Amino acid sequence: MSPTQIKLISLRFSFTLSILLLFSLTLSGCSTFSTSCKTQLKANWVDQQALKADLAQLTSAKFEGRKTGTQGAALTRDYLNERFTQIGLTPWQSAQADTKTTTQQSKNTDKFNLPFTYSQGFSERKGSNVVGVLKASNPSTSWRLVIAHYDHLGVKGRKIYPGADDNASGIAAMLQLANYAATHPELFTKTNLMFVATDAEEPGLYGGYALAELLSQQNITPNNKQIELAINLDMIGRPERSMVVYLEGRRGFSQFPLIKQKLINETGLCIKAKHPRKRGQLTGNIDWLRASDHYPLHKVGVPWLYFGVPPHQDYHAPSDTQEKIDFEFLAAVTSSAHQLLIIDSLQLGNIQ
Repeated sequence: MSPTQIKLISLRFSFTLSILLLFSLTLSGCSTFSTSCKTQLKANWVDQQALKADLAQLTSAKFEGRKTGTQGAALTRDYLNERFTQIGLTPWQSAQADTKTTTQQSKNTDKFNLPFTYSQGFSERKGSNVVGVLKASNPSTSWRLVIAHYDHLGVKGRKIYPGADDNASGIAAMLQLANYAATHPELFTKTNLMFVATDAEEPGLYGGYALAELLSQQNITPNNKQIELAINLDMIGRPERSMVVYLEGRRGFSQFPLIKQKLINETGLCIKAKHPRKRGQLTGNIDWLRASDHYPLHKVGVPWLYFGVPPHQDYHAPSDTQEKIDFEFLAAVTSSAHQLLIIDSLQLGNIQ
């Protein structure tokens, strides 16, 4: 074999090897080089200043840590009602079976509220979800939901637990998603959207269960059979050093690897499909299926995907403050969630 032939074969081998390496890296996303992911993030349309403004309000001393049943929680709902109105959402009035509740919601300050009761210990308590709807520009029975809990731990002693990551981050992202959808109706000609800020997640996912109960009524629109996807945003502003967000729920989607890769390609965000099972005393052995408000929806057959990061040293502490939020990361997670709202239904490929 001549030197020229050997050189050509060597070049072909090198080219083939490069292509295989590139393909391998593409399949693995950015997990191989997770330390460099932050420099690759693309927030695209997300307004980081708006994220900061909403987070500043939600974590302010005025809202007193947003504990269910407190004045701080009521003020939080007033703020969410104001934001939903500004965005142009409409209340989910048709889902209410209690006519008295509907009459109470005629006020602008609470028209998006859906009150519920729950039992805790030997007492009956009250909570209230905040729900807004954005209808598709063409008649459609297909729905996608975005949920995020707004409640936190409130005040203990003289210390306020602001819950910036848990879960003001998820609420701020949800407001961004709602606003972008409302200003870009051309992206949602066949998909109806519902945005739900749930209450009483911290004491036991009670707002999620109240929502799931309503969705299980077949005379409600939407009901659980009409929902293609529910996206749960819970703790999405404080990444680990690896700059990874975890996307639980892969078992419900036959094309999950392709979906995950699409999100990675769009934002450069590192996405892993499974939280680490044990990372010291902070996480222990958390059952991520039952960890947040996607679980009640799971129980009534609603397909779901859950964005979140593992608990950090400021989890459920007064030190979970806005200053520690990574807004570039939060914006990238928001943009990734948006991709799930616009992805084609066939590509979504959820298993019913």
